[in-house]
Formats: sequence, structure tokens, C-alpha cells
Amino acid sequence: MTKADDMILFVQVVEEGSFSRVAEKLSLTNSVVSKRIARLEENLNTQLLYRTTRKLSLTDAGRALYNKAKIAKSAFQEAENAVTGYGEDMKGNIRITMPVVSANFIFSESIAEFCKQHPEVSVELQITNRLVDLIEEGFDLALRTAVLEDSSLIARRLIDSQWIICATPAYLKQYGTPQTPEQLQNHECLVYKFDNTANSTWPLYIDGKEQLISVHGRFHSNHLSAIKQAALSDLGIAFLPQVLIYEEIQKNTLTQILQCFTSKKLGLYAVYPKARQPDQKLKLLVAHLRDSLHQKQAYYY
Repeated sequence: MTKADDMILFVQVVEEGSFSRVAEKLSLTNSVVSKRIARLEENLNTQLLYRTTRKLSLTDAGRALYNKAKIAKSAFQEAENAVTGYGEDMKGNIRITMPVVSANFIFSESIAEFCKQHPEVSVELQITNRLVDLIEEGFDLALRTAVLEDSSLIARRLIDSQWIICATPAYLKQYGTPQTPEQLQNHECLVYKFDNTANSTWPLYIDGKEQLISVHGRFHSNHLSAIKQAALSDLGIAFLPQVLIYEEIQKNTLTQILQCFTSKKLGLYAVYPKARQPDQKLKLLVAHLRDSLHQKQAYYY
């Protein structure tokens, strides 16, 4: 076994958190796994793991090695997938990350359908609103609603997502319906915070030009679903993606306002690293997700 093999084994031990689980997966004995990790530490002349009867934990050196070695492990997996992923038999693993709203509405179900269609494809789905570093954390694909600036990534637009301003009929009856963007400053607005930055300006079109209108309110959240629930509780006016509140608008539990001033659209993208050209299974998955979205395009715009 080479030092590279031992590094891959080290990554597996860290990810499983156990020598015995790795040994079982690889049909090895615990002693063989332990000896290979000890050999790696000896070759590198540094301790990588703290071992106790209850758990394993990384030393600083171990954490530094893991962060780099897991990229190599992903590259080996990608090389294998590139061979097995083409042709009629779809095989291999796909690691995906996406935000909560997208996962809840359509993508979790759509990915499950894809797995049923391709029984030899496995998927690891991480649902988080955190902006994941695809390369550093070894992901094959991300679904994102954002303007992309990272030149190391390639993005494929799946659909546009329209945003709308809304409130409950009860709130509007009590406090009045704003007729112009400036009148929002007289209302309680529900403020979305992303990456700990409050989005206290809303982009609206006035006289054919986009202008940022300042808003304020007592309720801030980093989850759009929480903003929606606050709006449904008559707490104030919200600026939300249409997909999140489409059914409430249809049922008139929320009312769209200032429609002629609202034209905010964000593209929903499939994003993957330039260094990892998509293989056949990844291309088919992206196409499958795009089809799923367009079957429900009324929800988006």
C-alpha cells in the first residue's frame, strides 16, 4: 500500500468516526486499519488522531491533512465515476448541496425519483442555506439562487424565480395598502438576513429604473420560511420568492401588493466546479431537475 492509499483510508476513518466501521466496510481487521494509520503518522512524523475508548478526534495536523486529502479522495471517486458513469448503466455517487426552500418544494422529491430510475446511482444530499465551498468540501453539484462571481464554478440556469411583495388581508385592512414604494417606510416590513447581513433595502422599479428602497421592521430572520410565517401571522409585509407562497396567494391568505413596481427575479442555477466536468449521470440529473422545475413553472413566475 502507498502513502496515498493510507491517506484515503485516513479520510474514510475521519468520515466514519471509527476504525471498526471502516474495517467492516473494507473487509479488513481493526488491527490492519490501526496499523496503516499509525504507519501514515510515522511517515509524516506527526500525530493525526487523538484516540480514546469513546471517539476519535483530529489533531491540528490531522485536520489540515483531512481538508486536503478529502479533495484527493473525491478526485479518485470522480475518476471512477467518469468511467462507470457513461454508457447505459448509470453508476456512482453524486454529492449535492442545496438551500432549504428548494429542497422542501421540489428537489428532494425530484432527486428521489431520479434515484428510483437509476438504482446504481447513490446520492448524498446536504440541505443548508450556508454557501458551501464545492471544491474544498468535495461536492459535485449545488443548486443556488444567486448571482455567481466565483470563476472556479460553472453555472447552468434552470429557471427564473420571481419575487413578490405581500401581506395578509387582515394586515392590509388594519394598516392600509401601500400604493407606492415610498409608503413602505410607514409599514412594518419583515427583513430577511443572509450571512448575518440584513436585507433592509428592497430593489423596486420606479419610473423604469431600479431603486433600492429602505425598509424597517422588528422581525428579522435568516430563513425565508420564518419570514413567510411571520407574514401569515399578520406581523407585516414580506418580500418573498413566489414559489414559497404561491399556494397562499391562490387561496388569498396572502395578497400581492405593489406588483407594478416589482420585477425582482433571481436565476436558479445548477453549479459545479470547472475542475470536475460533469459525467453522464450528473448531466442527466441536471436535465431531470430542470424538467421537474418547468413542470411547475407557474410557481416560479
